Amino acid sequence: MASCALLPCLTAGGAAAGPAFSIAEQPLGAALLELARQSGRDVLFRPELVRGCRAAPLTGISDFETALSRLIGGCHLRYRLGDGGAIELERAPPPSVATVGGPLPEVLIVSAPYRGVPPTAIATTGLIDSLTTDDLRERADRTLAESLGRLAGVNVLVTSLQGDLGGIDRAARGEGQFAAVRGLDSAYAVTRLDGVSVAQSMPYSRAVQLSLLPPLAMDGVELTKTPDARDDGDATAGQFDLRLASALEGGAHTRLLLQGNLDERSATLGRSSGGGLATVDIARQLGRDNSLGLAVTGYYGRNRFASVEQSYQSTQFEYRLTDANGRTPAGMDPARNLLATSLNVQYSEGETRRWGGSLAGDWQPNDTFRAFAHVTVATADTDQEVYQMGFQGGRDPSFITRVALGNGLYETRSVKTQVHYWFETNPDTATLGTAQVGADWHAGALTLSPRLFYTWGENGRPQHIEMSFWNPATTTVAQGLTLGHQNGYPVVTGPAAALALADGVDGLPVSNRGQITSLSSRQDRLGGALDGKLAIAPDATLEAGVKITDSQRDSYRRDQEGQLVGGRGAVDAGITLADLSAVGLRAGTLTAPLAGIYDFTFPLVDADRLAQLYRQRDTTARWTADAWNGNTLSGGERTVAAYAQTRLAWDELELLPGFRAEFSDLTNRYWLSGNNGLPAGGVNYGWNDSTSQFTALLPRMLARWRPDDHATYRAAIWTSQTAPSPYQLAGNATATQDSDGVVTLTRGNPDLKAVDGLNFDLSGAWTWPGTEAGDDGRLELALFHKRLKNYLYDAGGSLATGAATSDAQVRLSIPTNGGTARLTGAELTLDQGLAPLADSLRHFRLAGTLSWETTSVCLNNADLDAVERVQYAPRWLAGVQLRYDRDAIHLALDYRWADDYVQSYGTAFVSGGGTTMAGSALDTWVHPTRRLDLSAGYDVGSGLSARLTVRNLGDALAYRTSVGRHGDAVVQTISAGRSYQLSLQQAL
Repeated sequence: MASCALLPCLTAGGAAAGPAFSIAEQPLGAALLELARQSGRDVLFRPELVRGCRAAPLTGISDFETALSRLIGGCHLRYRLGDGGAIELERAPPPSVATVGGPLPEVLIVSAPYRGVPPTAIATTGLIDSLTTDDLRERADRTLAESLGRLAGVNVLVTSLQGDLGGIDRAARGEGQFAAVRGLDSAYAVTRLDGVSVAQSMPYSRAVQLSLLPPLAMDGVELTKTPDARDDGDATAGQFDLRLASALEGGAHTRLLLQGNLDERSATLGRSSGGGLATVDIARQLGRDNSLGLAVTGYYGRNRFASVEQSYQSTQFEYRLTDANGRTPAGMDPARNLLATSLNVQYSEGETRRWGGSLAGDWQPNDTFRAFAHVTVATADTDQEVYQMGFQGGRDPSFITRVALGNGLYETRSVKTQVHYWFETNPDTATLGTAQVGADWHAGALTLSPRLFYTWGENGRPQHIEMSFWNPATTTVAQGLTLGHQNGYPVVTGPAAALALADGVDGLPVSNRGQITSLSSRQDRLGGALDGKLAIAPDATLEAGVKITDSQRDSYRRDQEGQLVGGRGAVDAGITLADLSAVGLRAGTLTAPLAGIYDFTFPLVDADRLAQLYRQRDTTARWTADAWNGNTLSGGERTVAAYAQTRLAWDELELLPGFRAEFSDLTNRYWLSGNNGLPAGGVNYGWNDSTSQFTALLPRMLARWRPDDHATYRAAIWTSQTAPSPYQLAGNATATQDSDGVVTLTRGNPDLKAVDGLNFDLSGAWTWPGTEAGDDGRLELALFHKRLKNYLYDAGGSLATGAATSDAQVRLSIPTNGGTARLTGAELTLDQGLAPLADSLRHFRLAGTLSWETTSVCLNNADLDAVERVQYAPRWLAGVQLRYDRDAIHLALDYRWADDYVQSYGTAFVSGGGTTMAGSALDTWVHPTRRLDLSAGYDVGSGLSARLTVRNLGDALAYRTSVGRHGDAVVQTISAGRSYQLSLQQAL
């Protein structure tokens, strides 16, 4: 794990003696950082080498090597000139032990070549991108997922397909939730926090919700794109390492940060709009030679959000023109032949609170032993309210007619419109934590590193509640719905009677008098690992290890509309929106959330009072066994992994061949709904069990070649395996019987195969130092190809079912593996000072990333084309930063753009009008997104700095989708507006 101090970069060749160095007594790591800053030389070393070491004061010495020798004296270290001219520190071995030449396997780089250059790019064998502490602190990002979008090949997702924990209402928060790497969603990536592979607690996949972490909580982030044999086998897309500082690094310090933020949309509408964040970071070194380090960090933050949503009612769209069989006419694009038969205008507001911290203890009594104990925890808690004015013109077949045009074609028309008003809460909680103890023990050429760890994660929707106002008689108009467009938004143009009902919204009668949904998904994972390294020759190191993990997952979803199961609901039947005030439910009124386009009036509801009334009045509601247990899944997963690899180094070349083996055993317990747990007709209703096993044998080969100081080339051929989620193996089991007595059994598939990956990577990085500060630059080009066998796409809260198998009385509908997915791409990263263009630009830098990717996959689904594009894989991704740094002033403009991509596939469904619709032309596409941010900082002095950031300066849309890539009839839109942050940081 590498970190980077921000220091000027000078070439590492010999330099004439300058002014005498002046370095106070302090921990050795901090003293080396100060020496690097004063000398302009690069110094590389493994973090554990300097833990517990303290440097004596240094004055009156101007020769660099003499100064370095004085600082490391007594710490059993020595130095040598490494690749690129950098000074590399290593442990001074006993005389009888052969030393290992070549690049060190893990390094800490005490220097900052220039902004935007990953520190690990200099010395690692694999391809690693990274974000430093300053990268995370200086941007306008709300979540860690957004920050990861600064890296090449990373696509930020503002929502997911995770059922209640995804969808358009999650997108309405207007912030990054997940990160897809190289066209693969986060279920194909490994996330490590403080070195521990974290729990995967999303209910329907193996993804990790990265929005629960604010960027300011991290000490840095690395993305490994070519994992070696030490890394987990399921890192098909890559591996995120979220770093926390060691208690023995950086010396004693106290850092405080205070931030205030403002959401512009909330403020414009007169709603609560302010928030803030506070962080603290304290570290102390104690004991003899400061061998014991203690560090504590903590943060608490709140931010408000408000957005305008436009959506359509699920399944309420049709083919506009059809043939006699109800299909799109031959030669016509189905996506351009769609008729939206509904429009939902929504307003959403809420608040997210994030808090967490870490506690670290590190003890290094000598240079051969180190022990540590670390605990981290992060929590995000969101309250969200959603209000909807809905116009439904295709609710069921009675709303639709098809008019013959006389040429063999038929035109679909809406003939009725129903007006709905709907309110819901969309709360969620997310927690992620790790705890670990471990040690590093050095004995001559051998290093052993045992550790024990525990990680837990939980995602939940603790108390979603909703109610609706409509009536099939009084809010239905015997005229069809017609839609137009205004400034890119669909709008209702008729019938006038429906618009009149919306204008008189207070008169709409209650329908759903209260419905509560609760969801919880948790994983606990306990494990241990032993890693070892042995210097077997001057140019060879053997690395091997074993890891055992045992995890438990429990999830459930329970939904109850009280009035349908013996309850009374939260309010009496027959009341209207106007009557809510009498029972304490009215919380005001919001008018025209998007003035000039959506000028509707939205009565606001007191969500806490609604939940209180529901609990008080619905004591007679009853649960059936199916309703209580039907979406319950629990199970365990045990994985045993072992690896071995040899690091071979010859001058400019390093090879890292390795092999990893993993063996996983999963058990699941689930409920088969359909007869309230009573076996019948040969079907085992009620509780069932399943087991699945996976074996991964994963050879990996990495290579690095540095022909000179300014060029590095890397190549890798490696394999991976990602197992299906427990939900796809055993979730959502139901059995239904048709009028002919045939039972359709829908359930997970314990026989699903894991997705096997074969990955190829080739990259080159070139640097040029320049003749003076501001001239330097760096260019990196990476090429990759992935072949994924038995591909599984993200079906979210649904099962990725294939064609049903059947006999005379039972049809089985289960998830099935797809065929082979192929992903090929290129990533370009550039960082260049602009001084060569003009002297007036010597304080400016331009940095950017550009990614291109092409994908194809065979899903083996008869509803879709033989070849589809892979989900979450934009063809292009781009980011650029223009930065100005002069003395204490720092200014930056950041722009990011993502091309369109497939979010979900057009698998078969029945429309409101009764038509079966399917096909790749009906895939849901996320439209291109863009965002411009502004950052301005000032270093006041004495450790105090101030920063102002503006997020989404251009007020771009946060999210827009359409059914069909180029369709404009069936769309969803989120407008979330700008936000502002002002922060003060004090280092003591």
